[in-house]
Amino acid sequence: MSNPRQDANRALIDLLIEQIEGGPDLRFGQVLWNLGIVMSDGAGGILDPHAEESVVTLDRAKQRAERLRRAAE
Repeated sequence: MSNPRQDANRALIDLLIEQIEGGPDLRFGQVLWNLGIVMSDGAGGILDPHAEESVVTLDRAKQRAERLRRAAE
């Protein structure tokens, strides 16, 4: 049986791997930041995404990854 949250989590891992392999000089925190997985809270801290569903995180990360791809062209 498919679980949307776990499916999104696996897709996020695949996207992370893609970004890590495509940017071998990036640190892990940079990859998380670039994909919008880690975000600023606007007050100099980090936003805690504890209540955010994985599919929402995945959608944002996919959009960010696409912007990064276009910018690199």
